[in-house]
Amino acid sequence: MQTDLVGKARELLNANLVSTTLSTVDSEYNVNIAVLTVLEMISDDRIICARFGADRTYANLKQTGKGVFLVLVTDEQKQTKDGIRVYVELEDDTDHGEYFERLKDKLAQTPYRQFPLKNCLIFKITAIVPVSTLKK
Repeated sequence: MQTDLVGKARELLNANLVSTTLSTVDSEYNVNIAVLTVLEMISDDRIICARFGADRTYANLKQTGKGVFLVLVTDEQKQTKDGIRVYVELEDDTDHGEYFERLKDKLAQTPYRQFPLKNCLIFKITAIVPVSTLKK
């Protein structure tokens, strides 16, 4: 993966912006998208993500294991857009351990702290691409 895209993905995902989504599909190609804002890119090829809701997205991940994180950033006048798409495969799903506790602490610092952490999803990054691949 390109170093500049890895760095951009890390910066945008770790910012935990409200514009961060995870799109998934089930085995019958039914699509779902969820806003997931408590996550962390912990290495060049791994993301951990807190799940305290997003039941359809979770069900899709359990069926197919595949998803795409999208972080979209626009300017105030909405004249330009920037962001990143990070393609992932579900590697692990846990309700205990170091990553679970790490995300539990992170969740406690957010406006969503009233929701219990159900599990920690661990993803392997398979590809990173910019939001737009159009050339100027």
